[in-house]
Formats: sequence, C-alpha cells, structure tokens
Amino acid sequence: MQLSRIYRLLCPNFKHTTHHIMKLAIALIALTTALHCSAQTKVASLSPLLADLAKQIGGDKVTVVDLMGPDGDPHTFQPSPNKLVKAQGSALYLASGKNLEPFLPKLKSIIGSKAKILEVGLKIPSLRISGDSSIYACCPKHAHGSIDPHWWHSIENWRRASSILEKALIEIDPANTSTYKARTKAYRRQLSGLKSWAKKEIATIPRSQRNLATAHAAFGYFCKEFGFKSIPVQGLNKEQSATPQYIAEAVETVKKNQVKAIFPEKGANAKGLQTIAKSTGAKISPALYADNASSIIGMFQHNVTTITKSLK
Repeated sequence: MQLSRIYRLLCPNFKHTTHHIMKLAIALIALTTALHCSAQTKVASLSPLLADLAKQIGGDKVTVVDLMGPDGDPHTFQPSPNKLVKAQGSALYLASGKNLEPFLPKLKSIIGSKAKILEVGLKIPSLRISGDSSIYACCPKHAHGSIDPHWWHSIENWRRASSILEKALIEIDPANTSTYKARTKAYRRQLSGLKSWAKKEIATIPRSQRNLATAHAAFGYFCKEFGFKSIPVQGLNKEQSATPQYIAEAVETVKKNQVKAIFPEKGANAKGLQTIAKSTGAKISPALYADNASSIIGMFQHNVTTITKSLK
C-alpha cells in the first residue's frame, strides 16, 4: 500500500505533497526501529571481551552496552555516570568476577534487584598463584595463594563462558532459545578452530624456549593451556612500581631462566621492562593484549602470532 493511502486512512485531512510523504516515511522508520529495539534484550558489560561475547551469542536479539571501552583497565575501572545512565534498562550485567573488578560491589548496590549480574568467571575453575607455577620478582608473599583472575586467557575457559552466557540469556529471554543455542554452538566451533590453530603455531617454538616473560601475571591460564612456563616479572596488576629491589630481583630471574624475550602489555608503561632487558640481553617484543581487547579471537590471533615470532 502506498504511503499516501496509509496516511489518508489515518489522517482524512492529508495533503498529498512530497513534504508530508517524507515526514510519514521518517515516522514509520522511527516506529519500526523502536519496535525492533524494544524486542531486544539489553545487556551491559564491564568488559569489552564480555561485550563481544554477548554479541556473538545474542546476535540481533540483544543490544549491548560496553561500559568500559577499549582503553580501560578492569583492575581500576569505574564507569562514568553517563555510561550507567546508558545502561539503564539492562536485564543483564556481565562481569569477569574472581575479585577482578573493584567497582562490582558498588554496581550491585546500584542495580539491586532490577537486573541480574552475572560474574562469568565464578563458574570457571580458578588457578591460584604459587611458586610452582609462577615466578614473581616482586611481592611474592603478597601474591602467593591469590586467585588469578585472568581466566579469559584460556580458550577452553572462553568456550565455558559462551555456554554460561547462553544459559543466562535463555533464562531471561526463553522465546529466543533456539537462536541462542544455535549461535553458541557455532561460536564454540569457531573457538575450537582457534585453539587448533594456536597449538599448531606454538608447536613451532622449541620446548626449551617456552618461557613466557611478561610484565604482570596475566597469562597463567594461557601458559597452562599451551605448555609455557609463566615468568611474570611484576605482579598481578600493572599498578605495582618498578622499585630498585624489583629491578634487581627481576634481572636475576630473567637471567636464571635464560629468557629470550620479554613481552610488555598493550596500554602499560614498559620502562621497567626496558631496564631489565638492557641488563640481561633479552629483547623487548611487541606488546600483548592482557586485560582488554575488542574480541577474544582477535586477542588470541595477535598474542599467539607475536609470541611465536619472538620465541621460535
């Protein structure tokens, strides 16, 4: 039916002009968009990686608000009031959990019972920091026994996360169960392919060279999954300063483990690592994604390629 006929039926005093038809077209487009958006489940996330996961599992059935953005640090991040306003109406808030986000208790008090907060990492097995699995050149007493919150550096863990989110979306929006199930199955298949590719790439690195020296201890889950020795020369997060004692102990650790390359992290100051490299002969490699990236697949592709090129 022509727009002019529709408008005549609704508005008997309709004037058949291009101006009025354009106004009607704009109104109908706005109405269609509003109806489409209202049918979507709104999801807010404290992590860009989890925001991407929501898009992968939810597709066009969800609208996603990324509260942190690409440059934030989850160890210190607090969303702005404007971001929280933008997230209003969300049925689900996603967090990494494992005591990573300091803002989470405050978010829980703000949200109350209005929406569900899903700490995805709570349902994923944890690694604990110990002298057997990780070396710390600073604050080893402080780090020993702590839960490593960087669980997303395991592809298997991310496969678990996709199933956890699938279940949560189905509980909130059962009408779209078939969509969420189909998209989760396809995404898990994609992740399996990613893991197979990563294993083939890493197999080109001699086992004696599989020492992953990084700034802070973000890669324990990666090292366990792919057979590396984790050598973080700082601590759990990038806030710790490079004291003279830290530098001296880090140099000793790097020399003892015959570290070939030290990997800084995207968005972190590498000055301390450069001092260590100069004192040990190790090279500074291109930066890895540690706490923040736009997608898990892009993160692994970048990190595995960078590690492989630097160590093989």
